[in-house]
Amino acid sequence: MRSKLRSTFMTMMLGVALSEGAAYAESPREPADASVRADPPRGASAVRWSEDLTTGEGTGELVSTRDGLLFEPYAVMRRPEGQLSLTGLYTFPARRLEQPVDTIRPVLQTKALLGTGVEVDVRVRTESGAWTEWRTSSAGEAVRLPRAGTEVQVRLALLADEHGRGPVVREVALEGTLEGGPSEADLQPLAALTYRIFATREGLVGGTTANGHVIKSYDRFVALPSRRALASNGGSEYQVRVCYPVTGKCTTASVWDVGPWNTKDDYWNPSSVREMWKNLPQGKPEAQAAYQDGYNGGLDQFGRRPANPAGIDLADGTFWTDLGMSNNDWVNVTYLWTSGGGTTTGLIIDSNNTNNDSTKGYIQLTGTSWTSSTNVAGYYGSGYYASPTAAVSEPATFWFYLPAAATKTIDAWWTSASDRSTTAPFIVWNASGTKLATVNVNQQLNGGRWNTLGTWSFTAGWNKVQLSRWTTAGSYVIADAIQVR
Repeated sequence: MRSKLRSTFMTMMLGVALSEGAAYAESPREPADASVRADPPRGASAVRWSEDLTTGEGTGELVSTRDGLLFEPYAVMRRPEGQLSLTGLYTFPARRLEQPVDTIRPVLQTKALLGTGVEVDVRVRTESGAWTEWRTSSAGEAVRLPRAGTEVQVRLALLADEHGRGPVVREVALEGTLEGGPSEADLQPLAALTYRIFATREGLVGGTTANGHVIKSYDRFVALPSRRALASNGGSEYQVRVCYPVTGKCTTASVWDVGPWNTKDDYWNPSSVREMWKNLPQGKPEAQAAYQDGYNGGLDQFGRRPANPAGIDLADGTFWTDLGMSNNDWVNVTYLWTSGGGTTTGLIIDSNNTNNDSTKGYIQLTGTSWTSSTNVAGYYGSGYYASPTAAVSEPATFWFYLPAAATKTIDAWWTSASDRSTTAPFIVWNASGTKLATVNVNQQLNGGRWNTLGTWSFTAGWNKVQLSRWTTAGSYVIADAIQVR
């Protein structure tokens, strides 16, 4: 399949057919007001709130009007897949509730034509600071969250028809309750899940991903065929580790788009949780089953015949540079959020500045001793920097920008080996030039994962975390990535 046919769900480029949203198919052909509400069970103590329609983040095709939030994607690039509907996402800020909830009931006031509608996605933050996967409510039914929690986030998926006519959202109110009983937390594996998946190159440079990211040359991200694991624009809430056996290379990338082929195929989940195709084995994408086995009549979610068994799309930098791929092929994919309910979320500054948004963070090297390497597996992104220890600072500096003063937790990622320093010094500074702490870590241990350095109060402006060379001689310090959350 040509690269321009790749990711099935691109915000303002492509939409989701409401195969399971039957309530919207019953909408009248003329504009009509709708109030959709599902009442909580008797005796349940509900937390109620409304979202401010002016505070969310979406794209230019989402317009605030006197009637409400309007989705009107007239300028959409028409993709050759021929989808009849188009989808845009609008995400509200996270909200902390008065009490924990595990069930959310949306109460919507909308105005919609036949073939248009609104779905509500909700997720909850776990005790570890990670987000669970998004769960979707169609036609106002209750959403059971994977875990209970007090911090939730709401996202709207607005669906327009083939003429670019979309719904108007006038009010988004929600009710949260704690109903107890078994949850998806009981299904969490002890380790993140890994499956052998056919990967295709996404391409589409200049296009816009499902989360609003504008694709650039040699970009680094992946697409999975469900928005349940779609991270925020620039975010790292949901990441995969992809390894290509042919070259022996691996890389870690965030999920910023939805595709290929399907848009509601969270195949990494067990059948009890999987949104569609519940009779397929866990870890087998529907497109693969359709292509190889004739499943669903050999068709995807939208009635198309898949040209390959792809279950993941790779952006060009991930495909060509990080993995060394030249053709679509089978890779091993680890879904890092599937153990423990999610992955931590925050701003990541990588050792490769091409992976960073320079307006938010970047790495700066001092001296000439820092060497780029991929010799030891487990690195974040496309590699790391190593430098021999010596009685000189010459740090690798991870800069990050905060628009306002805030308390943040800093994590660091490195690769482990026996020649690493056991006292690698990370020095934390605020934007005012005050040293907040020096944290010495043993880089012979805990490689290939996030390790928390600590939590500090930072000032507005450019703060930094430095990894110095100045420690016991005869070893190496590793500058790979930091996370600010």
